[in-house]
Amino acid sequence: MPETPPCRVLYMEDDAAQARLVQKCLEREGYSVDVALDGLAGLGCYGEKPYQVVVVDQTMPLLSGLEVIRGMLARGPLPPTIMVTGTGSEQMAVEAMKLGVSDYLVKDLQGGFIRLLPLTIGRALAQQRLLEEKQQAEKDRKRMEQELFQAQKLESIGQLAAGIAHEINTPIQYIGDNHHFLQDAFADLAALMSLGDRLLEAAKQSKIAEDLVRQLESKRNAIELDYLTQEIPKAIRQSLEGVERVASIVGAMKEFSHPGCQEKQAVDLNHAIQSTLTISRNEWKYVADVNTDLDPLLPTVHCLPTEINQVVLNVVVNAAHAVADALKARQQTRGTISVRTRRDGSWAEIRVEDTGTGIPEAVQSRIFDPFFTTKEVGQGSGQGLAIARSIIVDRHGGTIRFETAAGEGTTFIIRLPIEGRPSPEASTPAASVAASS
Repeated sequence: MPETPPCRVLYMEDDAAQARLVQKCLEREGYSVDVALDGLAGLGCYGEKPYQVVVVDQTMPLLSGLEVIRGMLARGPLPPTIMVTGTGSEQMAVEAMKLGVSDYLVKDLQGGFIRLLPLTIGRALAQQRLLEEKQQAEKDRKRMEQELFQAQKLESIGQLAAGIAHEINTPIQYIGDNHHFLQDAFADLAALMSLGDRLLEAAKQSKIAEDLVRQLESKRNAIELDYLTQEIPKAIRQSLEGVERVASIVGAMKEFSHPGCQEKQAVDLNHAIQSTLTISRNEWKYVADVNTDLDPLLPTVHCLPTEINQVVLNVVVNAAHAVADALKARQQTRGTISVRTRRDGSWAEIRVEDTGTGIPEAVQSRIFDPFFTTKEVGQGSGQGLAIARSIIVDRHGGTIRFETAAGEGTTFIIRLPIEGRPSPEASTPAASVAASS
């Protein structure tokens, strides 16, 4: 295996003798050391080579240590940087720390700081590695969250596909039936019109035959012209309504499945909710009536639309399942799901209320835990509410909580900052539970 190159250190010190001592000390510890005897030269070296560690003396000609550090910052983030000074000024130490130095050493007459310097450099490098590992872990966490969100989104689309196909098939069927009716009606009308043309031609020649009149009258009665006059407009209207219904479903599905952008944008929450209710209709229409009370004055909300759609879908589908379970227990035929929006100061609030079974007290504290589910094996992944919480709280700075009553139902309350960030005066907890008996 190739050897790892030594860690490169830049040491800025105007005392040449002390600089040589530090250089030899660090080289014995395995570091590669470059020396600059003034601040300007040091800043020049810093721009020419990559250094893993920089040690800066505060008192130097041309540029002070603090001025050098500011010059380094102008070029990008600081590597592990250590300030050394012969004057132990607390104010200077604070200023250096504010600029982002890793550590601060005071020179002593016995040269003790030289013995401390390798340890200080080692500590700074260890801190840097920990910081990089933390940053990488955060990147990995965000990537995994995004992958999990996409997987859940695809899972939702897959689960909804059969229902959406059914929702589209119903209007397509009556559009087809109406078109067959219109096709037959047109054939009958065409035959009637042909007889009418013959009668018109005969009238022009003053040779109207009684047989032709009888044929026209007989055809008119046979095709039930009065019935066609009433039913053809109905068939056309129903077909247009069916086309609009299909277009609405396809449009809602397109909005839901569209790849999400990574930048927040102004979103009409009411429209997003309506679209989500449209594509999830087959999940709730057999068990519940959905009532909406959407505030027409609600302003647009800066958010990630596809992610908010996913949250609303998860909560509505959960509500439908809870209602279905309650109907079995109560021997009832239908329940209710109510969806409301309103503005509360700098927040937009979405409430999804169901007449389901409620959430048992024993599991309320785990509702937002990843992979926790109360559904039977194969019916739930336990990711829906965990992802909803991550989207609302972590990615939007909002809140999600619920109010529940055993045997009566549950209301999920989702709050989003309208401007895309929590207002300073807001003190709503990130995620909470409110249970009532």
